[in-house]
Amino acid sequence: MSDREKKKVEDITIGGKSFAYVKDRLIGGRVFVNQERSEYLRTANSAEIAGEINLTEDLYERGFPVPEVVAKGTLENDTAYYIEKSIGERVFGDIFMEETRAQGQVSSESFEAFVEVIKKYSAAQFDPKNFVPRDKDSLAGITALANVMRNNPPPPEMQPMFTEAYEKATERICALPWGYIQADLNAFNILHDGIIDFELAGFGPVGYDVLTNVHFGRMWPKDRVAYRFSEEQVAKYIGAVDIIAQENNLLPAISSYANDFLVLKAIWASGKDKESEDNPESNPDFWKWRVNMRDWCIRQYLKGESIDSNQFEEAGTNEKL
Repeated sequence: MSDREKKKVEDITIGGKSFAYVKDRLIGGRVFVNQERSEYLRTANSAEIAGEINLTEDLYERGFPVPEVVAKGTLENDTAYYIEKSIGERVFGDIFMEETRAQGQVSSESFEAFVEVIKKYSAAQFDPKNFVPRDKDSLAGITALANVMRNNPPPPEMQPMFTEAYEKATERICALPWGYIQADLNAFNILHDGIIDFELAGFGPVGYDVLTNVHFGRMWPKDRVAYRFSEEQVAKYIGAVDIIAQENNLLPAISSYANDFLVLKAIWASGKDKESEDNPESNPDFWKWRVNMRDWCIRQYLKGESIDSNQFEEAGTNEKL
């Protein structure tokens, strides 16, 4: 939306506080912020937002680093809303982009702050009190399987391998406890004091979103890569997650499920749909890249070989790899 179009969106006043438009939400509605940028207002129709409000409040009570909901209600036009405290002004994705452009990779300082948030999230997700019953059907939602099969299904020669990989990964991760999963965890949803945007959240194997998060920046063609972590940073991140899992008696190490998580995340990454971008038809090369990457991950997985995210660029540009 252009600045001119943003100005057409009127401010909203609630309880004497004025909130200005920030952006549209993925699943409908809008986001606004107060002048002090200390609180954010999220709107949508009641059916879209009710579950999100309940989930945010529930996660906060369970110890997840999410914003505190301070007010909720309905506006005059029957639009539902809730107001949450700010947990930071800038997402790490923006910070990481600036640093990568300036120095080729993410700085140690901002990376350390990023890991601290992940530690808090992992501690809550790995806490047995927050576990939920396993449900294989919920995994289809976490991996956007319906979108993948509708918009970027595997070609006939890949269909058996696609199915085998999905079923094998599902079977393996069902050995893990299941809990609350943000489903789109990445640096653009993480701020210095917590995590936002739980519109797509659900239940899944603990560690899935945490572990794939550190590889997310590599799931883009080189001309669209937003930020870069060094191998030392990736290793440090994974080590920190493993320690928290072990402290909660999760064995073997969460990182031993990396291949299972990554093949499922690669499937998710090919879910081309209106929720992925405004005009997916305008980027056919990008989605071809994602499909190539996904199919390479599937072949690696079924051969029992490591899925190295450093090879995503080559895999995405060479469908015969």
